[in-house]
Amino acid sequence: MPEKKKSVAGILTLLVLCCVLGGCKAGIPVAGTDITRVTVILPHFDDGYWMLIEEGIEQSGEKLKKSCGMDIKILKPQLNYNIPQMVELLKQQIAAKVDVLVVQGNEDEEYIDTLKEAWSEGIQIICVDTDIKSFPEHLYIGTDNYEAGKMLGEELINVTDGEANVALISGEPGFSNLEERLEGLQDAVKDYPKIHLGDVQYDNYDGLTVMKMYYQNTEGADTIVFLEGTGGVTISSQFKQRDDQYEHILGFDAFYGVISGAIDGIIKQDTNMMGEQVVEEIANFIRNGEYSSKTVYTDTQWLTVENYHSILSDAELEYAPKWNSGGRTQ
Repeated sequence: MPEKKKSVAGILTLLVLCCVLGGCKAGIPVAGTDITRVTVILPHFDDGYWMLIEEGIEQSGEKLKKSCGMDIKILKPQLNYNIPQMVELLKQQIAAKVDVLVVQGNEDEEYIDTLKEAWSEGIQIICVDTDIKSFPEHLYIGTDNYEAGKMLGEELINVTDGEANVALISGEPGFSNLEERLEGLQDAVKDYPKIHLGDVQYDNYDGLTVMKMYYQNTEGADTIVFLEGTGGVTISSQFKQRDDQYEHILGFDAFYGVISGAIDGIIKQDTNMMGEQVVEEIANFIRNGEYSSKTVYTDTQWLTVENYHSILSDAELEYAPKWNSGGRTQ
């Protein structure tokens, strides 16, 4: 074990012993203060998906930050999903010597290198919504994306009666969450020879590209499946009812398209719970010197026009129209 990691482990062990023997709290070590400083860097400042994660963090933070000695700051880039701006925010927080960084996972090399620098300085790293599989010790909070993809595949079978020519649209290559969803979907339908999955096309989280792919339909598909939210959100903004270009449309996150009837159904991720669990797990570390698990999966549900009334919260119904900007969601 490297000397720096040994010293960090030693500090944590000492803190736990203090908690047991002296009655004080074990937690993330902070020089000269009892306050654990948490910085959350969200990639998007006006999208309903991330608004719900932010709301979960704020609600849970209000309940726990005083009792656990936690100060939470939420930052966002000036331009949505701007990697250089997010890297700069990370560097500022490393210089400020915060104790915890909460980020969306991203495969950009400079982004990962900056997170590794933070980790080497003893800053705890929590990935929310999207994981970084290759990263050293960290906590992931979000959807089990393989199982979500498998659920989507099972619903594809149900909706199409096991027979469909499917156009697959994803966000960008290299994102582990999207690759896991694709793997789960493929495994779900592998025993259904009349379901043909086309090659994955990438919209690069761009609404205009989504619509171009939607109308070109080079593979003669009768069904379209979006593996991330931008596609469904774009369709939701373009059509207020079912369009006859495809027999079936399935995807992720696009509440409003389901409510309007433009989309058959979507995998609903529990974004509010992702935010709440971020704070809960930091509180666990402060109290116990460790997280409850290295991976915390949040719930997913199949959402349709028949069941959305019983599944969506008031906040989700409020934010649903704000997902119509074509903004990138995972």
